[in-house]
Amino acid sequence: MNYLAHVFLAENEPQSILGNLMADVLRRQDFDRLPVGIQIGIRQHRQIDSFTDRHPVVQRSIRRLKATWGWFGGIIIDVYYDHLLTENWDHFSEESLREFCDRINDILRDQLPNLPGEGKFLAQKLIENDRLYSYTSLDSISFALANISERVTERMPKHKVHLQDALPELQAAHKELSADFMEFFPTLISFSDSLKNRQRSAIALP
Repeated sequence: MNYLAHVFLAENEPQSILGNLMADVLRRQDFDRLPVGIQIGIRQHRQIDSFTDRHPVVQRSIRRLKATWGWFGGIIIDVYYDHLLTENWDHFSEESLREFCDRINDILRDQLPNLPGEGKFLAQKLIENDRLYSYTSLDSISFALANISERVTERMPKHKVHLQDALPELQAAHKELSADFMEFFPTLISFSDSLKNRQRSAIALP
């Protein structure tokens, strides 16, 4: 899952939201210095990613793309699932998407001074580009995939990719992918709720 889904699945408190948003950019050496609530959010993000990557419905979605995308198919589907979440938002939340995104942006603004470098940079970009709400737009999905492609090329120069080129495939399979998402996302919510319930129980123990 991508930014929107992760923050939607977080506990409704700032540190959990930050941990779920920042998990992929915060450096490992910073982890032990972070507040416990952010550490918990990071762990939740990673467990959600692991559950998602292994889920047969998600694997079915990946197979709807050309096999030539290989490992990158999972990244493409992660981003597109955030777009599908915006399309189906009212099925999962009584709060409007616009209100939700504004609330998260306000939290990020308040927390900027407390974030280490990479986390602060990401938060600023999320706010400036209204990134969470932007998943409503296919142009923004293309932009997000292009940004990921640039980061992949920076880290792995021999693997130059243009993930945004998958957008026509995604649109061609939109009906099927939407059905996959609506089958999968309730199970992910249940999984996330069980994680949060276990964590609350652990915190409550003397």
